[in-house]
Amino acid sequence: MFQKRFPAVAALIGASFLFSCKEQPVGIFAGEAAVDSTYVTTVEPQQTKNYYIEEFSGVRCPNCPAGALKLEDLMSQNPGRLKLVTIHAGSLTSPKDGVSKQDLRSGINGEGDGLLITNLIYGGDPAKPAASFDRMPVASGNVLLGNKDQWDAMLAAAKSQNSSTPVNMSLTTTYDATKDEYNIRIKLAYTQAVTDPQFLTIYLTEDKIVDEQIEPEIHDYEYNHVFRQSVTPFNGIAVLDSIPNKEAGRVFVTNYKLKINKDDATNLKQKFWNLDNIHVVAFVHKSTGGTDKKVYQAIDGKLKP
Repeated sequence: MFQKRFPAVAALIGASFLFSCKEQPVGIFAGEAAVDSTYVTTVEPQQTKNYYIEEFSGVRCPNCPAGALKLEDLMSQNPGRLKLVTIHAGSLTSPKDGVSKQDLRSGINGEGDGLLITNLIYGGDPAKPAASFDRMPVASGNVLLGNKDQWDAMLAAAKSQNSSTPVNMSLTTTYDATKDEYNIRIKLAYTQAVTDPQFLTIYLTEDKIVDEQIEPEIHDYEYNHVFRQSVTPFNGIAVLDSIPNKEAGRVFVTNYKLKINKDDATNLKQKFWNLDNIHVVAFVHKSTGGTDKKVYQAIDGKLKP
């Protein structure tokens, strides 16, 4: 089950151990502590770069269904290359009593990780629909979010300016029926030397949520890529901060264990989750505290193996 999370920072729930036995925060923790490991081996061939998209949408947003269609079109034009997380937080996102089946915002009354991402990574509630591509600035400014008329150009800029990745990512999930527990395993393999601090973030999203779009009024509207909860702290965990110079061939493996509480209809709303449609989205990025928040690589997969 999920532990309590504090409003300003992600709670440190459990401990994960590097080779140096340094404690690290584990996002959704259950059961035994997962053991991280690192080693150096033969350099892998470099992966094709994937692109991470964060979209801000809402059930009361008249232009958001068109924004969702725009992003689905971009994904169809770039099969397997775009990893999308759609966040319902801030304005235009509250459900309607007697009409909405559930609240797509994270946390109680939307006071969850989605709002933390909105405020502490993007600097406040944007006009919706809005999206970022690899958390890179729009044009020459420091603004990371653009409206749907800018998305083609933003993706093209990300492909031009961030066309390759120095780190390969792989994702596997397993399920332990005896413990009713999922394990998410992320492997990072460096194909080039990296000296900048790096962070790993893991989110859970859900597809095929059928509910009401309030504005414009659309009955039985299908919501996809909906951000449900962060597995790591919302702004990620430091990757091998005790090894500032990560050489080519360096590998880092981390595991996160979690249980889903189907009786939880409050804070994390897991009662509403369809586990067949839950995805794990993981990405490696620069610090969210600086002006350069660039994403190096992203990957996704189903939670249920």
